[in-house]
Amino acid sequence: MKKAGTWLVWSAALSAWTAIAYYLLSIGVGAIPDPLHPLRLTYYGLSLVAPVLTFVPVARLVGSKTFAVEAVVYWFGLVTLFTFVSPRAYGLPVYILFMVMLFGACYTLFVPLGYALGFRLLTLRAHRRDTGRARREAYLAALFVALSAAMNTAGFFNPLNALLLLLILALVESFALARKPGPETV
Repeated sequence: MKKAGTWLVWSAALSAWTAIAYYLLSIGVGAIPDPLHPLRLTYYGLSLVAPVLTFVPVARLVGSKTFAVEAVVYWFGLVTLFTFVSPRAYGLPVYILFMVMLFGACYTLFVPLGYALGFRLLTLRAHRRDTGRARREAYLAALFVALSAAMNTAGFFNPLNALLLLLILALVESFALARKPGPETV
């Protein structure tokens, strides 16, 4: 994609996310009871278009075919749940669904970050352009965020528990990086 097209896509994505924030914070679209109200329909469209414009170019950069679909599903679900559904009203099933969407949204943010950091920092060539490694690290980072949020909701989140969880996940990642990549993992 050429530079002008890239800037156009990124500015359209930023405009869509800004419009979502405007609808959510200024208009209060979550308080509109009619699910087919024009403002809600526009909000649904924005909630779908913003992740598409954001994560399809990222998926091309990372080299993952399924990443864009995952990102759109997770972000659309998170924005919709956050706007229209109260976990207190529906209880545990909606809370679990919200945590899954939070996990997925964090995962989609951490994949490009892990890919870029790995490309810059890792010295072993097999790990540098490894999308699988970036996905694994993103899963672990998203798991840390989701479990920290769950511990906070349950009332036993503190710095010691967060540190222990972080150490466990870092140990899992160090074991995964320590294995010698074979021909089946390249």
